[in-house]
Amino acid sequence: MASPGGLVAHYHSRFPGEEYLAVDLPDYAVERSKIVRNVIVAAVMFVVVLPMVLATKRVRVAAPSAGENGANDEKKAQSANDEKTPTRRGKKLNGKKTKEIRPPRPHRSRENGATPKEEETVVEFNSTISNALTFTCIISVFFILFLSDNNLFTARTVVMAPVFTPEECQHVIDMANAAAERNAEKATKEREVLLVEHPEFMELDVEAEKEETNSTGIDPHVAKLSKLDSMLKEPAGWTKDRHNFYPTTDLNLVTDPFTYEDRAWLAEKLNGRLTPAVERAFGIFRGAIRANDIFVVRYDATKGQPNLRKHTDSSHLSFNILLNDEFEGGGTRFHSRIDKSHVDVQPDVGEALISHAEILHEGLATTKGTRYILVGFDALDERDPFTGESTNLSIFSSWLNFSWMQVRFKEGFNDGRKSRSRILNNDDDELAGKWQYSRYAVGLFRDLDQGMTTLLDRFAKFGRLKMVESKDFASYFRAMDNAAQLRQQTEAHRGVMAPKRALGYASWYTGQQVDVDVFGNFKAIWGSRKDQEDKFRGETL
Repeated sequence: MASPGGLVAHYHSRFPGEEYLAVDLPDYAVERSKIVRNVIVAAVMFVVVLPMVLATKRVRVAAPSAGENGANDEKKAQSANDEKTPTRRGKKLNGKKTKEIRPPRPHRSRENGATPKEEETVVEFNSTISNALTFTCIISVFFILFLSDNNLFTARTVVMAPVFTPEECQHVIDMANAAAERNAEKATKEREVLLVEHPEFMELDVEAEKEETNSTGIDPHVAKLSKLDSMLKEPAGWTKDRHNFYPTTDLNLVTDPFTYEDRAWLAEKLNGRLTPAVERAFGIFRGAIRANDIFVVRYDATKGQPNLRKHTDSSHLSFNILLNDEFEGGGTRFHSRIDKSHVDVQPDVGEALISHAEILHEGLATTKGTRYILVGFDALDERDPFTGESTNLSIFSSWLNFSWMQVRFKEGFNDGRKSRSRILNNDDDELAGKWQYSRYAVGLFRDLDQGMTTLLDRFAKFGRLKMVESKDFASYFRAMDNAAQLRQQTEAHRGVMAPKRALGYASWYTGQQVDVDVFGNFKAIWGSRKDQEDKFRGETL
């Protein structure tokens, strides 16, 4: 069997649809090599070169040794003797000048313990300059990372990439409508049984009852009846309250009754066409992608929900794929927080809008007909939160990428806020000793999240890019499908029995609807999953 590393290199050495790209995308391998090189140059410059250039040199005379002290004492004694011994100066005798007679000086040698004085060159460096260079080095590394395409391109660019043919889009719509019919049939039967068991609810105004009683005091049978009525409200079979703050009329691929064949077919298409495009456009290894929520949404002009107000998504990356064009209005509007400008995007049928989940956006109103889209909120994992399996996510797509690191701090803040509430209520003593749940750490996560969001809003270019021209969709699909088929043949030949995230397979179903901490570790499951955990078991997906 081939090693995972060999297969990864085999799969991802070249993007299959490269020749059909209509725009210049960053070469992330080259970009990251430049980052490493520039960081090394900055470190050498500020840690080695500049300190040597700016250092001051000073000559220092060494303190006299013991032998030198003896010689000095000898010199002092000799001076005293000279003062006692008179010196005969030259006088004129018989008209001649005599020479001055001086007593002989004693000879000093190294044998007497005397040593010559030593001079030492000392290199001194001012502490203020040292601190300034260290600070400048850190700032330089920060800007080398921040100003690279590895950071700024991924932050606020909306990428449009083809994923489905029109026929495949219709297949997804048919899948969703069939699942909605199953939901409606089940809800109708359950409602009939409930009313037979509780005939007093026949004439009950459920909504009025809910308003009169708070959420904790409402009768559980009334709550169930309300949920069933919501399911049967037009459009029947579609859930309307699955997202608390920004509810959509939708169907989740796991919790709603899609078939095994539906999910298998969709995962094959997404792995073969969507994740390679994400990898090429955003530099994210495709196996690191985990759908935390994947669902089909419908917007109706006359019944149900026509639009969705401004919001951000709870994930690292999000995508939505337009499934039809039998409607008027609609589209997605992306907003700039800095200059309040916006970009309206109307993709082709089957084309995905892929973007950082923190870009502020809204679903524009559908004014006629029904608009269908497939939506995914995707997390980027270093390790699978359930199995611990490595996903081969590069550090340049996690802790060295401010776009994705900002989301990690947001997750750390949300996790810390909930955990601190439990700690203060004495519900979990084990959390109390962990540093990431201290008041200071939670506040730091919040500030880093907000600060990085502001920086990216300010410096990242806001706009959209169309990866492939519409006229090239068919050729692009052939190239992508041929690469996917070759991949399957290679795996069969090399003995790969099951898809693994480390080999580049995204997690579309089993890892949905969970919360993680700042390090990506599993923390909790959503309430919508808690009641239906059996549906998320791998053998049923």
